[in-house]
Amino acid sequence: MRLLTITATMIFGLMTPVHAEVVQTTDGRSIDLKDDGTYAFIETLAPNQANYVEFKEPYFQHHVSEYDEKSVRFMPIYENTSGKKIVGLKFKVEFRNAFGEEIASFDGDSDESIAPGQTSTASIFYVFKDNQFIAGQMYDKLLPMVTNMTGSRVVTAQMIAFEDGEIVNLSTD
Repeated sequence: MRLLTITATMIFGLMTPVHAEVVQTTDGRSIDLKDDGTYAFIETLAPNQANYVEFKEPYFQHHVSEYDEKSVRFMPIYENTSGKKIVGLKFKVEFRNAFGEEIASFDGDSDESIAPGQTSTASIFYVFKDNQFIAGQMYDKLLPMVTNMTGSRVVTAQMIAFEDGEIVNLSTD
């Protein structure tokens, strides 16, 4: 009897119960493996830009220096709507004419530290200089927009870096 009890205890002890498990595929999707052998994909919501930053009217200005050098200056202005201090922001801006057509775009970043609830400044900005010998450059494309105050600028956050080291990727690529 004692041998039977020891044998039964060893057999039941070696048996491992089957539990449901969540695994992640190499392309980043999560799958719920169920006890009965079936599975279901788990939908994860992508981070939303509005949870972190709200873009305000950007710094967008035509400038002529004392030496008659012409340039267009640009920097997006944003409010930190998250609960943590932002120390870096990668963004994409599309400049659109009055018809909504994209006439120029570029990717940029800001390393300004912005506390929760605070708004960034334009103390550092991007400069697009006029080169009178080369037509069709960024300055030439932006000059009518900034001079006539027409068109629009669509700014989207691509990545946000927080003071605690967390990095949120908002890009759809």
